[in-house]
Amino acid sequence: MPATLALADFDLPTRSASGFLLRWIVPRLEPVHLYSFLARRLPFQLSAPQSDIIIGMGHGDENAFTGQNEALILEVGRYDPREVEGKIIKLLSCQAGVALGPDLIRNGAACFMGYTDDYVWVCDADLASRPWADEMAATSLMPVIDGLNALLDGKTAEEAFEIELEGYRRNAELEEDELIRACLEFNRGNAVLLGDGSARVRPRPGLALPFRILPPPPIILPIS
Repeated sequence: MPATLALADFDLPTRSASGFLLRWIVPRLEPVHLYSFLARRLPFQLSAPQSDIIIGMGHGDENAFTGQNEALILEVGRYDPREVEGKIIKLLSCQAGVALGPDLIRNGAACFMGYTDDYVWVCDADLASRPWADEMAATSLMPVIDGLNALLDGKTAEEAFEIELEGYRRNAELEEDELIRACLEFNRGNAVLLGDGSARVRPRPGLALPFRILPPPPIILPIS
């Protein structure tokens, strides 16, 4: 089964996090991804039912996950259960673990991984064209990447979740910057795993290096 990977990319936070997913996760998955302007409701509706894993990066709140330009993708009570039934779902977005995550489980998702508060990290705006090179952002985002790669290696959701938590703990112990350390501890404290921790997906091939990453397009903000 293919994966559904929805990656918003329209402001600095989404550019930063999606950049790490483009570098470390996208090359391991099937070549159809909902990136940038494709990270919207209709493309998600069409691709999600055929997937075994859903990975989303975008903004959100307790009840909803959004894609490009904050277009709604998943909202409590407003999606077809076929989109999530039997799937492992990871949402790198704020607060989705409060209400949306439990709702996904009630509607048949095998498990959900997300956060009950805002996901916070420090990133370098000067590296917006090469976000995966941002060492400050990597301190927080690489634990997420390591957990996702564990899932794609065939580990259970619980094992992958523990790898992410351990990454935050290890990086916090080594971090000298108080703000970055506080972000790591905050994200670790708000990370949640709901549903069946023994769930797993079909293993994907390992990351073949070297490969070339095309720079993402410029961030275009609306004129107010």
